[in-house]
Amino acid sequence: MSRWINILGFTALLLKRYWRSTLSLIVVYSIIVFAFASVLMFIQSLSYESGIVLRSLPDVWVQRVIGGRLVPIDNDVTAGLAKIRGVSCVHQRVWGYYFDEGTGGVFTIVGSDSIPDGLTMLAGKGLTSFDTAGVAVCGTGYLELHGVSIGSDIIFTDTERHLRTLRITGVFTSSSDLITRDLIVVPYGEARRLLGIGNTSSTDIAIDVANPDEVETVVRKISQRIPNVRVVTREQLISTYQSLFGYRGSLFLFGLMISLLAFVILAWQKAGGLSSKEQREIGIQKAVGWSIPDIMIQKFCEGTIISFNATLLGLIAAYCHVFFFGAPLLKPFLVGWSVVFPGFHLLSHLELSSIVLVFFLSVIPYLAATVVPSWKAAISDPAEIMHA
Repeated sequence: MSRWINILGFTALLLKRYWRSTLSLIVVYSIIVFAFASVLMFIQSLSYESGIVLRSLPDVWVQRVIGGRLVPIDNDVTAGLAKIRGVSCVHQRVWGYYFDEGTGGVFTIVGSDSIPDGLTMLAGKGLTSFDTAGVAVCGTGYLELHGVSIGSDIIFTDTERHLRTLRITGVFTSSSDLITRDLIVVPYGEARRLLGIGNTSSTDIAIDVANPDEVETVVRKISQRIPNVRVVTREQLISTYQSLFGYRGSLFLFGLMISLLAFVILAWQKAGGLSSKEQREIGIQKAVGWSIPDIMIQKFCEGTIISFNATLLGLIAAYCHVFFFGAPLLKPFLVGWSVVFPGFHLLSHLELSSIVLVFFLSVIPYLAATVVPSWKAAISDPAEIMHA
């Protein structure tokens, strides 16, 4: 134990002696780890949160496609869909996107006669249904962007450029900001006027299937009976989003892996080309009785202290960047439409395997780049080292 304590003490003195170079190395090292870990955390959290959002969707929904573009679907289709064996519930959905010229944000307008399931009311908790026109229940994103509160009047412009005034009667949230941040729930009639959808049609038709194992069978029957429709399943959408986030994240991670590899190569070259002062120190260590294992332990401790602290600082900075500040350096590139989406906060989700991966890719290569060249110098003759 005393041997290890003495070696650690000597290592601390060396790091203190060369504190400028040590500090600059840790800073550069931390920046690389920060970039790599930020992308990893952001992609994992976004995938996890999107999974929560998508799991709340219906099993199947049917969309009308003409000329490769989505158009409103006739409500008459609903009766035929309800007769398909395995279908437990069919309901028409009226929803769409609304661009707010004043703030540059894109909001999702949903028509409903009641508060959708899964939403937690922050204000207006007694509100369960929309019994009058001209009301709206909003997510926190709209309120923050406009600086309004419950009871305030908000003005929308419909597709015919007519102004519509709605009163905020409730504010809600949910387990995920991605669900409610940009959401505005209004009565069906208001939604149809704002989105330009007639009373005889809907945006799409949602279908719940009693037996999950029969989803593909129901999809096949719908495609055979109804022409010019696109049938989308929840599992298909989940797979698409996971692939999209994985693809974009992989591009960033690949580039950062190259940067990390370049840093390791630089550290290897630096350690391999030991300066005359460093070689003399190793020679003196051997001359005063240090064995090769002692020198290797000392270099291992030195590399561990530098790489561990740099990796830890990079992880802490990445965690703060992603979960406290909302990943401003990554969100425009990995989300894409976030520049017009009201700012949202990601759930703090970090897997232990990700931390282990970052440490493995960061610490192990650096230790190898530090210890191996030092071992080559340690096995040399002390006299040759000191006269080099």
